[in-house]
Amino acid sequence: MTAPTIEGYSLFNETAGDIVSGRFSLDPAEILNNISHMLLSELRAFSGTAAIILVMAMLSSAIGTLNSSLGESSGGRAAFFTFFTVISGLALTAFSTALSYGAGVMTEMTTFMSKLTPVLILSVFACGRAASAAAFEPVLSTSVYVISLIIERCLIPLMAFSAVLSVAGNIDEKNSVSGFIKIVRSVSKWLLALIITLFTGINTVYGFSAASLDAVSARAIKFAIGSFVPVVGGFLSDTLDTVTTSAGLIKNAVGVAGIVIMCVICIVPILKLGIMQLMLKLVSAIVEPITDKRISAMLWGMSEAVTAIFGTLILTTVMFVINICIILRVTG
Repeated sequence: MTAPTIEGYSLFNETAGDIVSGRFSLDPAEILNNISHMLLSELRAFSGTAAIILVMAMLSSAIGTLNSSLGESSGGRAAFFTFFTVISGLALTAFSTALSYGAGVMTEMTTFMSKLTPVLILSVFACGRAASAAAFEPVLSTSVYVISLIIERCLIPLMAFSAVLSVAGNIDEKNSVSGFIKIVRSVSKWLLALIITLFTGINTVYGFSAASLDAVSARAIKFAIGSFVPVVGGFLSDTLDTVTTSAGLIKNAVGVAGIVIMCVICIVPILKLGIMQLMLKLVSAIVEPITDKRISAMLWGMSEAVTAIFGTLILTTVMFVINICIILRVTG
């Protein structure tokens, strides 16, 4: 018995093959060890940028204090704007890296899901779940395309817009756009929540409505084979359960391998974005008592923009994993 393969995903092919052959296993100690190494690696990678931002914020505070004591308010304003421009440039660079990284990973996940869908649906059909296969195929194919389109055309521009507003809204104390920023972020959250609710809900409804049809059709096929195939009809009817059980093993192998690949694709980006947003929040909290409030507010706003990417990536991964699990559960 050979598991289906997907071209270009050798890890998926190996995982599916190991599950079918019974060699697949997960070592929790090894997984935790790898995650801890990745956390330390990502922490070291971003600590340099965070340190530069922290030093620049401290210098801004020191020079601002010196100019105020000398009565040179115009010089203090010039110094503030200089440091604010440099710090916001560093923060925007970090955000741009996070945005391009997160967008690339979400594109990779939707691409993999679009390749996994026909293999998974074919496996569902092979194990005697024709109604479920017919129900899930258009829903999955359409939803993956729609999700990728909404992320690319709506969510990513909204996240970029909120980051730019975080900088622009803190340049001048008199012209605050914090309310508008909250609206933009709320729209992003509601849009993502709507996608997840609709995608998961539709798959659940389609799946459970198709399950009863699968049971009826399976009994009908067994009865037809036993009644109308001469001589060996009864034998074929008895062996049908064995065939569908074997096909079910392949289907489960495809589903579990798909979940494993989803986790492998997203684990490093999630750690990277998580470290990045935590470091930005930490730097913002550290510099708040010692520098101009606009700098700490800008850094906090930028960390919130990175958090939005972080949350979108996690929820997109969870959504795909949940829907693979729904298919596996509903189809036995």
